[in-house]
Order: sequence, then C-alpha cells, then structure tokens
Amino acid sequence: MPFKARCNPASLLQRKNAQLAFKNTRQVYSRSTLTPRYLLPIRRNHSRQVRCSSTSSLLSPFTALFSRNRLETPETAAGSFVDALTSRSVEGLKKSYDTIIKQPQPSQYLSEEMLLKAVEILAGSTSETPKALYLLRRIYNDLNSCFGYAIQVKHQQAMICGYCTYGLVKEALLVAVAMDPRSVDWRLILHASANVDASICNVVVKCFRRMATAAPEDYAMILQVLFSDPDRSHISLETLLEEMGEQGMLSNRTIQAALLRAYISLGLFEKAQQIIDGWNLSTTENIEPPMWEAAVFYYIAINDVPKLQTIVANMSGIGYEVPQDAILALALDNINRSINSRSKVLYPEMITAIELAEHMCKSIASGRVWAKMIEGYLLRVKNRDSVEVALQLYEESQGRGLPRDIELASTLIIALCSSRKQGRLEDALRIYDDFMGVASEVDLMQATVRSHLAIIYEKLLIACARTHPPPMASVIRLLNDMRALSLDFTSINLTSLLILLMRASPDHTAAYNVYSHFYALNSTAIGRLGFSAILTTFLSLSWKNSLYPPSDLFISMMKDMNRAGYTPDSYILSALLKQYGLLAIRIRRQKTLGCEETIASLAHSISKIHTLIKLDPIISPDVPLLTALMDAYNKVGCFSEAFGVWDELVQRRAREPPENVQQVYSASVNVILDACGWSYSLHKARKAWGWARKWALVWEKKHWDAWIECLCRCGELEEACRVACVEMGSGKVPRPDKDTIRLLCKFGRRDSERGRKVQEVERVMGEIRKKWPEWWEELSTEKDPRVRKRYSGV
Repeated sequence: MPFKARCNPASLLQRKNAQLAFKNTRQVYSRSTLTPRYLLPIRRNHSRQVRCSSTSSLLSPFTALFSRNRLETPETAAGSFVDALTSRSVEGLKKSYDTIIKQPQPSQYLSEEMLLKAVEILAGSTSETPKALYLLRRIYNDLNSCFGYAIQVKHQQAMICGYCTYGLVKEALLVAVAMDPRSVDWRLILHASANVDASICNVVVKCFRRMATAAPEDYAMILQVLFSDPDRSHISLETLLEEMGEQGMLSNRTIQAALLRAYISLGLFEKAQQIIDGWNLSTTENIEPPMWEAAVFYYIAINDVPKLQTIVANMSGIGYEVPQDAILALALDNINRSINSRSKVLYPEMITAIELAEHMCKSIASGRVWAKMIEGYLLRVKNRDSVEVALQLYEESQGRGLPRDIELASTLIIALCSSRKQGRLEDALRIYDDFMGVASEVDLMQATVRSHLAIIYEKLLIACARTHPPPMASVIRLLNDMRALSLDFTSINLTSLLILLMRASPDHTAAYNVYSHFYALNSTAIGRLGFSAILTTFLSLSWKNSLYPPSDLFISMMKDMNRAGYTPDSYILSALLKQYGLLAIRIRRQKTLGCEETIASLAHSISKIHTLIKLDPIISPDVPLLTALMDAYNKVGCFSEAFGVWDELVQRRAREPPENVQQVYSASVNVILDACGWSYSLHKARKAWGWARKWALVWEKKHWDAWIECLCRCGELEEACRVACVEMGSGKVPRPDKDTIRLLCKFGRRDSERGRKVQEVERVMGEIRKKWPEWWEELSTEKDPRVRKRYSGV
C-alpha cells in the first residue's frame, strides 16, 4: 500500500477496526455454577460484531467524525459510575464498570469506598434481578484479583444480604461460614431460608440459636422451617416448646399460628385442634392474618370443606388475601364432585370448578393451582381425551396472563411425554421453551426449580428416544441446556437413558454425538459397568447407511473410559474386530456394488486398531486380542499383516504361563492355518504347523481339521488324505470323523470339476471309499457349507 494511502484517515480507521475484530475479549470468571442467562444464553451464541467501514468514512473522513460514537474514556466512566451510585442505576453501574475493568489498573478509577457502596446498592436491589446479581458477584470476585483490595467484613455482609435478597441461602451460607460468626446477621439468613433445602435449614437454625437471641418472630420462623420438613423428629419441637415456654412466648398469637402449622405438618392433629379451639374464629375480631392462614391449612388437612368455606368467606370479607391452597382445595372438591356425578368430565367442567373457587375466595388462582388441578384431573380421569384437556387448560392459564410456573410446566411435560399419541413431543418441547424463555438466572438456581427441571429433562429425552425418527437436534439442545445449568443424572439413569438414545440414533456418528454430550454433562457419573454397557451397545448398532462402528469413534470412547480411571478390557476390542471380520465375509458373499471399497474401509479401521494396540498403553494386548486381530486381517484379505501378528504371537509364547499356553493358543493355530490356506502360503503353513506341534499346541481335532483344510486349499489333496488316514488314524492324535472326511470329498470333487490333478483326486477318492465305505455314499454327493467362497476366483 503506498504511503499516501496508508495515511488516509479512512484506511487507518479500517486497520484499527480490523485489529479490534481479532482482539480477544476479557473473560469474566464467576464462582457460580451457572453462567448468567443474559451473558451466555443457553440456546444462542451472540458473536461480537465490529463495523469496519461505512459509506461516510470511505467517502469523507470529515463526515465520519460525526457518524461514529466516541468510546467512553476511563475518566468519564468513573464519573458515570459515581452518577449511577447516586441514582442507584444497575444498568449505569454495569456499563461504567465494563469500561473501567478493562484498564490495566482499574483501581486508579474506582476506590474501595466506591466499590463497597456499589456492592451495598446491588445487594439491596430488587429490580433487574439477574443483572444486579451478576454484577454483584462480578465486583466481589474482582475486588482482590483485579483491584488489589482486601475483602473486608462489610463486603461479605453485603454479599450475604444480596444472596438473601435473591433467595440464594446456600450461597449466603457459604460466605457466612468463612466469616467470624459474630459478624454474620444470622437472623437475615434465617428469615430467607423458609423455602430452601432442609439440610441447609438445619445448619441455619443451629447457627442462629447459638449466635443470636430469638425474638417471637424468630421462633415463628424457626417453626416455619421446622414444618417444611415433615421428617424432623419431635424432640427438636419439644425443645423449642420448652424454650418458648420459659420465655412466656406460647401465648403469642403469631407463635401459636406457626406452632399450629408445625403440628399439621407432623400429623399431630389433636394438638392442632387444641390451638384452634382456643381461638374464637366465629368472629373476625382479634384474629390476625397468620391465624387465618393457619386455620385454612388446618381445615384443608382434615378435609373439612364446609368450615374451610366459612373461614375463606370471613377472610375475604374483611379484605385479607386467601391462601392459594384454599383455592386449590375448593377447586379440587368441585371437580371431584363433578367426576363422581358425571360420566365424562372435560374442559368446561374443569374451568367451572376453578372459577367457582376463585369467586368464593375473591382471588385469582396461581400457576401452582392450575398445575395441581391438571395433575389431579389426569390421576382421576383415564380416557383418550384427558391429555388434550390438560393441554387446553394450560393454554387457558397462559391466556389469562398467569406467569409460567415450573410446576405447571413440569406437570404438562410429564403428561405429554407419557402419552402414547404421536406428536405430543412437540407440545412438550414448546412448553419447555416457553418456561425457559422467561426464567431468570435466579429462578433457575432455586432448588425446587432444579429438581423439577431434572425430571423434565429425563422425561423429554426418553420421549425423544421413543420417537421415530428421533429428533436428534432437540436431544443435543436439551443436553446443552443441562450442561449450562450444571444438571446431571444419577449413574444408572444416565447410562440407561444414553443407551436408549444411542439405539434410537440414525447412524453411528449421531450415536457418538449423543454419547459425547452425555459424557461432557458429567463424566464422573459413568462407572466401569456403565462404560462397558455403552461400548457394547455402540458395538451392536448397525444401519443400512452405517454398517459397522467406526474405529476412531470406538477408540475415543475407550480413551474416555481410561481417563475416568477404568482400564478397558481387551475383549471389547476383540468383539469389535470379530464384528469387522464377520461383516467382511457377509459383504463378499453378497457381491454388492462397492463391496471392495467397504472391505478396504474395514481394513483401514482394523489397521487403526492395530496401531492403538502397539502404541497406546490404554489396552494391554493379550493372546485372544492378537488372535482376533489376526483373524480380522485374514478375513479382509490383508494376509501379510495377519502373518505379522502371528510372528508377534510366536515371540509371545515364551512369556505366557505354561499352564495356559494350550488354551489361549488354541484359536490362534486355527486362524493362522486358515490365513495360510486362503493365501495359498503352503510354506508358511508348514512352518506354523511344525511350530505348533513342537510346543504341544496341537491337541484338538479342530486343529487337525484346519490343517487338512489348509492343505486342500493349497492343492495338496493327497497329503491331506495321508494326514487323515495315517496320522489321525494312528491313535496317538484325535481320530477323523465324518466332518474330516467331508472336507476331503468336497475339495476333491471341486478339483475334479475344474480338471485339476484328476489322477490324484481319483486316488484320494478311492482311498476314502475303501477306508470309510459307510460314509462314502452320503459324502460323495453332498455340498459342504464349510467350503465357503470368499473370493470370486475360488
């Protein structure tokens, strides 16, 4: 490029943008197991696009100055950051932070006090939850690694506050256990842990009771945590009752309401009745909202619908919001009465039942109520239209503007995947996409949501495997979603589901693709037996367009098994080589178009396996494996390679235990004689036979039959007859039987028909007729299936 052209501002701008296009963006690391949805969407990859030129910049460098936005400098970004702190703007904080964090020394622009204030603002933000949570984590993780600031107690307290605000109690507890317990607001964690896993609740309650003085509302929260786990022992409840009694809190109405719900959860209805009797529910005076809610749950538990209706009427009459469980209980009662009185209950009856309950409670049913109604309907009504009615109810709930609930989606997806009707999988995938399209990162981190998603993925993948043809693109997409969400299966479920999907695949490549995604999902979930079952399944797969498993894919799976700490057994490769050999024989017999190309491809695959055996330590070659390799080479016509493997076996004999040599070399002797016969290598055959007899490896009748067949193929029919008549008839070795004589007769008749050594054939036939007259008449006319034609010239 001339100097003048290089100095053109438009050219300089193009070169600068070209450099930016190849510049790697800074990677942001997070301790979270889930990549933020807005940064790395589960189903989309947003590429960074740089506009390298424009018409204005090419035609006029001067006008280009007005058509492009100037990049924000670190100084202006720092000022914008301060403004965003004042306005508490999450988007403004993120934009300024993105600019400053790319600088070599970001601490020059953001002080420790500014970052602390940002963390506190983000921790208390309830709007733009995913973005605020991600930026909160990002700043916290960058404090030491990028800014060089020490993480102080105030930062940790702000993180705990942020996690509790977003309902991430487990993450908050992980931060808390690394701090001085006296610096942790355990009350905040306790009040955020009502709906989390019971094991986490136990830790939180234990820490709270040790480090803080409980107030009445704290005891009420502890009781709420208690009844969320029905399996908790009564001893801890009695201990709490004793503590509250000593402090005179048992008369507190809020604690009584929480205690009533704990009794209901533990099935202690008599004690719950005692609390109810102490309240005057016939009047609305002095009855607080927690007491109304506890009474609702009590009458639901004992299935007293009339009293429940009275409580609901009183609550709605004074303006209190009725719990959704009351709407559900009344709607279920309505639909159960309809099912008992009608011969058929369809969509209109279900809608009527829900609307009547809503009218009575003066409230709108949530997605959970619709989910439970659909679940109850499917359990009670068993007909061909029940799934269709359930789908209509789902569409109705979405038409009413209800948020997409995981319980509702899970109920519909399970029902659709279990349906025997074709085409239901598309509806199930659509409902799954509807939910994932609106779910935020925080939603997907909730334990209840993740447990529902694990069941959804399993049901969807099983349904995909049962669909013909299986939608492999949807399978891969679901597996990618699971990987992004850090969800996996148990070892047994993973292996069985993987095998089911591999068998449903259209070819070996697709089956391996499914396996690779499952392996990436959780490589440690597959044990030794799982890998063996997967390899055996892959070995047994065959389609018209994919007759045999490719060796490179099979070897890759074996290497995965080795990386997992399990040494692959040699019999797995032996089975693959045997399959290659049998396939080669079948292809040659069929004499189809392109059979030679397929045979050449098989030979190439066998060669790859041979290379693996020689160079890769993951397989310890033994005599059966080398024998299978030699046999595979023999059946695809690679005789020199087969003889090379035989030479390895000859050298290996001295290293084998003497007591096992005869047994393990039994098949090897037959294979080398078969290879010598098909390749007409008489000298090699004599040498191999002599070596085998020298080391006492010829001890079965099938060895003598193989030697006779080899001699016959090499044109030594008279010598073969002498072996059968003299050597085998001596009594020192196995005697010939009808199968042995059948070999001589068939090969003799073949040579006679082709005009080869006619006089020699006549002498052999005469000897057979003379020595075995009882078999002669039968064997002289039959065709021997063992004399197979592998080559067109034979």
